[in-house]
Amino acid sequence: MPLQLKVRWDLTLNDLAGFQRAGFPVFKTPHVGNWYPNNLACAQLGIPMKVVDATKGSLDRNFHPHCIIRAGKRMQIARDDVLTSHARVTHPYVSDVVTALGDTATVDVHMDALKRAVPQAQTQTLCAYLHQHAQRVMALLEVLTREDHTIWQRYAYENGTTENRGVHTWTAVEVAGVVGTNASRAGWLSPNIANILMDVTIDPSCFGGAGDVYELSGPDMYRYIDEMMPKLSAFYDLVRRTLDWGLPEVMTLHLVPVADMRFVVPPARRSALDHLVDLWLSTQYFEASVGERMRVATDKRTLIQQVRDQRSGFHEHLRAAVAECSDPFYDISDGTFLSQYDLLDHPEGLYIHPWALETSFHDLTEAVRTLRRFLP
Repeated sequence: MPLQLKVRWDLTLNDLAGFQRAGFPVFKTPHVGNWYPNNLACAQLGIPMKVVDATKGSLDRNFHPHCIIRAGKRMQIARDDVLTSHARVTHPYVSDVVTALGDTATVDVHMDALKRAVPQAQTQTLCAYLHQHAQRVMALLEVLTREDHTIWQRYAYENGTTENRGVHTWTAVEVAGVVGTNASRAGWLSPNIANILMDVTIDPSCFGGAGDVYELSGPDMYRYIDEMMPKLSAFYDLVRRTLDWGLPEVMTLHLVPVADMRFVVPPARRSALDHLVDLWLSTQYFEASVGERMRVATDKRTLIQQVRDQRSGFHEHLRAAVAECSDPFYDISDGTFLSQYDLLDHPEGLYIHPWALETSFHDLTEAVRTLRRFLP
């Protein structure tokens, strides 16, 4: 296939930093809104963030863009039935570190707090990205539309409400416009399949035709993209042959599931996290040693009982450690997680456990799934 997909559970955050230093496109695509610790950590590490703003609060249970989440509480500041890119503050919110005055753009409220909380963050909203690359974006969209006009499904009105409808010709798209590529707030919303294709065409062409793109996936993308790959690959080949962008014949999209890189806390919680990780690693070492101990044991019955007792002891300690440090086990859907608004009280940033930087995402996910079982 001209566009190949590799889901990379084997990589680490340190690996991704190395690819970025080597000049490969490496990025994450979170939404505008409240960023949970995983996204805050990636931003703190300098991973570029392409921030999707064509969302609605009523549907976005990961980022809750119509709210401010702080100190474990969620406060609504805007309508949840309009596009986040268009939403304005309707419920002003003022605190010692946050000011969201009436009629302020909701995007500005969230992104300003993020920039103050994580000054080194490299962020760009989707609308800003489409505007920056408008000429290439429109060229790509024209190629795709002439091949398959059914990719267009959503139209946005000036007030941020949307309508599900289609379009049959590229001329009709040009006349109405594409939100983000010009100053108009009304127009067609760039299709998701086109946005993904931009990640592997426009960005690599700006990087001198790199044949590998590393995209960090949240909890959803790596689950649904596989069914899109035949069409994405055909579209990629069509764009490569039609537009003179210097794209390679074969492009590899390395999709990296990073959602369970959760071993991140405010500095005041560092000792609790260190203790939890130390216990987890000790437990893993113990479990790995059982097989060899059984192989050389002369009294296996006694050893089996010893192993059971030791395992029970480890589990008891893990249960206590998880109760003391439940920070990594937040539920993004309930909107009570630590966000950039909490970091405004912690200008020193987040503590990312070194083990989490050098451990594969497969092993991090296994750790999170196992440790969850010890939650009270």
